[in-house]
Amino acid sequence: MVYKKQLKYNPDDFNEAELQHFFDYEYQDRGMLKWQGFFLSDHTSALNKEKEEQRPIRRSKQSEDEISRHLMQAWQSKQKVTLQLEEVDDDQVPQELSGVIAGYRENEIVVQRTDSERNVMVLLDSVRNIRNEN
Repeated sequence: MVYKKQLKYNPDDFNEAELQHFFDYEYQDRGMLKWQGFFLSDHTSALNKEKEEQRPIRRSKQSEDEISRHLMQAWQSKQKVTLQLEEVDDDQVPQELSGVIAGYRENEIVVQRTDSERNVMVLLDSVRNIRNEN
């Protein structure tokens, strides 16, 4: 005798459109929450330590002349620089932007990001510190 469990729903009762609607609008995936139980404590502490090491430090504010001089040198030599902005995130970590200075316009700098093909416009007044990357 073969025991066959009775299904609550018959798969033939659903059509493709109903299933697609369910997964698009009603089903809530927990995302990474369902995997958090698999992280070991030593792995979590190593991830936190790595995150702390990558956190940028707040550098001293450079004068406008010094920033302008660094920007002009970087623009002429197409050298990669890191701009630290006055803006901080919720954890009081200063925002940094790396790339090549692609140009300028009045009080704005055009930075060509190294991690994407998009150019970013940055107000000159929002730059706190600039340093060359080697």
